[in-house]
Amino acid sequence: MRNSLLVFSLLLVGVPVVVQTQGKHAGEAAKISAEVSFLSPAGTTRTDAQGITYQSGGWSYTEPKIYPQPYWGSFPLYFVGQAMRFQVRLSNTAVKGEKPFRVRVQALNRVLETNGALGMEIGPMKEWIVEDLRPGESSMREFSIDIVPDPNLPSGLDVTKVRILHENQGSADAGLIKEEIAVWCPPALKDSPKR
Repeated sequence: MRNSLLVFSLLLVGVPVVVQTQGKHAGEAAKISAEVSFLSPAGTTRTDAQGITYQSGGWSYTEPKIYPQPYWGSFPLYFVGQAMRFQVRLSNTAVKGEKPFRVRVQALNRVLETNGALGMEIGPMKEWIVEDLRPGESSMREFSIDIVPDPNLPSGLDVTKVRILHENQGSADAGLIKEEIAVWCPPALKDSPKR
C-alpha cells in the first residue's frame, strides 16, 4: 500500500499540486507547507484503467468506474457510516526572521466525479485558525468527517480540498495562498461489507 502521508509541497499521489496566490500574500505561499495523514483507514482503494477495486481484510469489491489517469493509484478506504479521520500539519518554513503568520486552514470534502470535477459535498467544511506560526514552527490539527449513510453518496473517489489563507493582523482580509487536494474513498452503502 502506498504511504498514506500526502505531502502537499510535492505531487499528491499523482495529482498535480495547485498553488494559487492572491494580492499581497504571494510572498508567504513559499513559506507555508502542509501535510495530510489519513488515520486508521479500513482498507485500500486502487484505481486504474480497469476501474476501482476496494479491499479490506478478506473483503474485495470491484466496479468499472474509471477516473482520469492523474487519479490512478492507491488511496485510503473508509466505509459509509464511519468517520474519516485525518491530520493536517502546517509549517512555517521560513529559515529566518521574526514575522509570525496567522493562518486560516479550511478543509472541504467533496465527491470526485469521473471526469475529475468536484461533485456533491460530504459533510460540512472544517476550519481553524493557527495563531502566530513563527519561522521554523509547525502546528498539527486533527479532524474527522462523518460519512453519513446516504443513498445518494456514490461509490468511488472523494477529495479533501485544503485551502490555506494568510490573515492580515487587524483586518478581516484573508489572502488565498494555497489550495490543494488529498484523495480518499468510501464505497457506496450497497457495496460495503456488512458490519
